[in-house]
Amino acid sequence: MNLVVSAGKGESTEEGGKRPELYRFNEKFGYVVSVHVRERAIFAAITNLHADITELLTRDVTDRALSAVLGQMTELIRELLARKAGGGEKLIGLVVALPGVVDAAEGTSLYSPHYPGWGRNIPFSRLLREQLGPTFDAPIFVDCVNRYQAIAEREKGVARGETNFIIVDVNEGLGSGIVTHGQLMRGARSLSGEIGHMTVAPFDGPHCNCGNRGCFEAMVCARRVRELIAIARENGSGPSALADIRPEDIDLGEVCRLAREGEPFCGALVQDMAKWFVVGLGNIVMVNDPDLIVIQGRYLEAGERFLDTLRKGVEQVGLLDVVRNVRIERSTLGEDRGVIGGAAFAIAEFFTNRLQFSASPGMPPVHKKARAQGLGQMPAASRRTAGQAGS
Repeated sequence: MNLVVSAGKGESTEEGGKRPELYRFNEKFGYVVSVHVRERAIFAAITNLHADITELLTRDVTDRALSAVLGQMTELIRELLARKAGGGEKLIGLVVALPGVVDAAEGTSLYSPHYPGWGRNIPFSRLLREQLGPTFDAPIFVDCVNRYQAIAEREKGVARGETNFIIVDVNEGLGSGIVTHGQLMRGARSLSGEIGHMTVAPFDGPHCNCGNRGCFEAMVCARRVRELIAIARENGSGPSALADIRPEDIDLGEVCRLAREGEPFCGALVQDMAKWFVVGLGNIVMVNDPDLIVIQGRYLEAGERFLDTLRKGVEQVGLLDVVRNVRIERSTLGEDRGVIGGAAFAIAEFFTNRLQFSASPGMPPVHKKARAQGLGQMPAASRRTAGQAGS
């Protein structure tokens, strides 16, 4: 099956001559399998070469051990591959989006706060390839989900056309993906984007999963909201609408929804969280100087009042003539943004490799590992290559 197929004849020019041959991008050439390991579930999808999801499977994580999660992933991947068997389409890549700190160049999970039992420095890519067996020969890409979510915003979300932006995703944890001058940042030790562990309340802040106290994540994550509701209950207050729900079962999105609808306790609690967001985002602006910050996650349930508080608050910190030019917008993507961004990355890698030519004398080609470390341009192939070829 060819990547480009005939689209018939075009019209001759006014000067006459043969009618030109027209070609179009063959959307049936290949596909991507993209997997997102979430805190309590696994999403696995097939996408076409525009990074559009054509099939999506979800499974609850019933056993958090590394071997069990790898086993669940393998079953989902094999099920998706079986659905494509015999169709003639080429699997151009398998992508895995993981929570925590990931070395993308090596395909290694350095540390996952949601899966601490895995330990550190897990060669995830190698282990998954072993699970899939010797006949599986497609490339495997592994990275932190927040980086893939930044790619998703660039490809299909509110960051289209942006070259300097940050995504901030908050629920059980807090992470970000950072794009600077069109490049997806990873850093020397794969720590770029770990803004959740930036200290904002060092002396009296709550303890964080990382072992420190007063981290940005610890001040605003779902666990902190549950803790504050539990403390309020002990003091005879708290949101009456959640009175029948155990604190550990309270959903951050539901708290934010109640805040939007005017429930007094939840409204005050979310506004207090917004103040810590202002501190954290203000620091990020001064370090990274983005044009745009995209907010993802459960706090979006709080509505425009929450975002307006962030916008007005960030305007008051740092160098005023700088921060006032930073836009803060809500993400329009859903919970599948991790698999979408992962697929877009794999597609970009495929076209980058396929379209490479021999280097001119004295001009060595970009090494694959260098691209994985964020030294090449940020992936945009699903728009730049697939989209234009199909138009």
